[in-house]
Amino acid sequence: MWKQERQNRNVMEIARLSGAMYDKFVGFVADMENIGKHIKNGQDAYDKALNKLSVGSGNLTNTSEKIKKLGAKATKQIDTKYLDRE
Repeated sequence: MWKQERQNRNVMEIARLSGAMYDKFVGFVADMENIGKHIKNGQDAYDKALNKLSVGSGNLTNTSEKIKKLGAKATKQIDTKYLDRE
């Protein structure tokens, strides 16, 4: 009789814990989806900024390099991977 009662309590506790774990998992999945959206938004913003920096005609990198070649006094050099990406 005691054994049966203990088993019944264990079954109830397992059911309670399982429900709580499932709810936590659903929240975790939602959080991961939210993180994924934020990462994508961050990547999109990064790509847009990089394009302004070094892609296309009139980009900031090439314009800055042209100004330097015209005589601007500078002590640093732009990394060549950002140059001539028009």
